[in-house]
Amino acid sequence: ATPRNRAGALALEIYARALNSVRADHLVQQALRLEGGVLRAGDRSIPLANVHRIFVVGAGKAAAAMAAGLEQVLGNRIAGGLVVTKHGHRVETRHVRVVEAAHPIPDEASLAAGAAIMDIAQNAGAEDLLICLISGGASALMELPVEGVALQDLQTVTDLLLRSGAAIQEVNRVRASLSRIKAGGLARAAAPARVLCLAVSDVLGNPPGAIGSGPCVPQTKGGESAWAVLQRYGLARDVPENVRRALDAPRSASEPQPYVDFQVIGDIGLALDVACGCAEELGLNPLLLTRWMQGEAREIGTLMGAIARDLPHAANRSGVHCLVLGGEPTVTVRGAGRGGRAQELALAAALAMGEEPRTVALLAAGTDGTDGPTDAAGALVDGSTVGRVKAAGWDPVSALNNNDSYTALDSAGALVVTGPTQSNVNDLVILVHAEEE
Repeated sequence: ATPRNRAGALALEIYARALNSVRADHLVQQALRLEGGVLRAGDRSIPLANVHRIFVVGAGKAAAAMAAGLEQVLGNRIAGGLVVTKHGHRVETRHVRVVEAAHPIPDEASLAAGAAIMDIAQNAGAEDLLICLISGGASALMELPVEGVALQDLQTVTDLLLRSGAAIQEVNRVRASLSRIKAGGLARAAAPARVLCLAVSDVLGNPPGAIGSGPCVPQTKGGESAWAVLQRYGLARDVPENVRRALDAPRSASEPQPYVDFQVIGDIGLALDVACGCAEELGLNPLLLTRWMQGEAREIGTLMGAIARDLPHAANRSGVHCLVLGGEPTVTVRGAGRGGRAQELALAAALAMGEEPRTVALLAAGTDGTDGPTDAAGALVDGSTVGRVKAAGWDPVSALNNNDSYTALDSAGALVVTGPTQSNVNDLVILVHAEEE
């Protein structure tokens, strides 16, 4: 996107600084230290003299970058391993093999990666250390379904859930119930090896069992069932018969859970703190509005557009020139267009904003570089966006109703395209008011 005013340029700069703060290779290097033959991870110390071999496994959009960062710490102490990332998100590594698979719907490569990673875990011995690197996207990229459930079944139920508007915790609850590698399955396979799991979180509140569907974390007892999630969104009758049978099958007696060192090394909170710090350095007075942004993307966008209209006046009274939000909206897909949650939020904001606030701009974008099934991270909109969409021959209201925010915003030159960012910590919304210099 080309900024149309100073506010837009500042919003882009704040976004870029926030993205850089949550690069996964940097986060791993900040989280781990090698001191005199002792690997320190937070308050944990692992004497490597007592470790026979170090294996590395992982999955997620940032998994390859995490592996590259880990190699900077451990180098040739790594005996080998494998991580799987989304197509196009590969980075060069020396000791850990990187493969690619599909996201957000799993494919054959997802199953192959899951089987290979499970094999590495099962071959780890009591004196070995398994380091597991998890980031957003892991649920689709690494899979090993329970008996009787085929890849097509997983693809169908995943697509239904993603289109329903279900929150990621709810989607992952169902995924975990259909998987042998999720919900602690990977850690159980690695026993009696020691397991260190590092996670870059894309789930609000950082619940360990929801990040990547918790391959190293067992599902908590008393949690909501997969059936309850399917029923809430009217999907219980739509899922394949194999899925219904698997969810109805009796569960085996609870297995003893291996001890896992689990640490979240990056999340949306870090990106938001850096965004606010950058805004202050740029001469703005920021307000962190929330790190719990949830709900329908277009509804949040409509509210933010209304706030944008009043921001110049409010800034004169309050002194606040910049609002920063983080979280993960959802989209209930009803149309046949292209887009993502950040683009839908931005288009709805542009419609609510109108043409009046010439000194305001709103940026809504993911931190992984891909918003929905598109090549855009999000969008940058202002008071001229709707007019530019109409001038290009598109009806922005019809586009929003058809979930076709990508087409409308692209016609206005409003898309933010970053490419893979080597991170994934939810979405950012940055609203700026700045007078022209």
